[in-house]
Amino acid sequence: MYFDTHCHLSLFKEISSTIAKAKAQSVNFILAVSMYYADNWKVLELANKYKEVIPALGIHPIEAANITNFEEKLDRIKRLVSENGVFTIGEIGLDRYFIKEKLLWERQETILRHFLDFAVKNELTVNLHGKDAEKQLFEVLSQYDLKIVVVHWFAGSQKLIKEGINRGYYFSITPAISYSKKMRDVVELVPLEQLLSKSDGPVRYKGKSPFIGEPALMQNVITEIARIKQHDRADVEHLLYKTAERIFLRKK
Repeated sequence: MYFDTHCHLSLFKEISSTIAKAKAQSVNFILAVSMYYADNWKVLELANKYKEVIPALGIHPIEAANITNFEEKLDRIKRLVSENGVFTIGEIGLDRYFIKEKLLWERQETILRHFLDFAVKNELTVNLHGKDAEKQLFEVLSQYDLKIVVVHWFAGSQKLIKEGINRGYYFSITPAISYSKKMRDVVELVPLEQLLSKSDGPVRYKGKSPFIGEPALMQNVITEIARIKQHDRADVEHLLYKTAERIFLRKK
């Protein structure tokens, strides 16, 4: 059994066939993360329609940099979380890779802190983006007593990885593990108990033969993690699934 713990499911053109293909590959659950503001409603619709879909609500830092009337919109998202029994905030965070304007970085952090305050108050899991802002993200996180922190596609230093391990953070691993040294470094350093599998679909992966990320690829991710860790594949599959189940399938 597999669990895709980070997928922009609402952005797929053929959602039903994507889910069907994932089910055929033994993917039991897909955490559908919001990216754009409007995605929050789409994600909830998918969660209501498909039993395999678990919702995560939030605003990606790329959109957070430019969003208008953000306090009103954040309040609406918070109400959606509370009214629908959602347990994960995501995808939220900081970004210095796609967003270069320093003034917009301040807006990102303001919105991130709004969500983190809300997560602490309601004991919610947070699913975090920190591309080229890993150090800054960890500095912000250190100021909050968060219940569960999941770090999405981490590409920071080994020092920061070890710091995250000591803080009890979870690190989610994408199909980029097939070609990315940074992704393999994360797998090598992080204990199996703190690893998760995810597709980040429908992102386009590079490698020797470019491909689109989708939930059906979880078997490939698990196989590569087991190879790097030199552990029995079935044991890795079971452990990562149980970890994801414990984090994302909490009862209200």
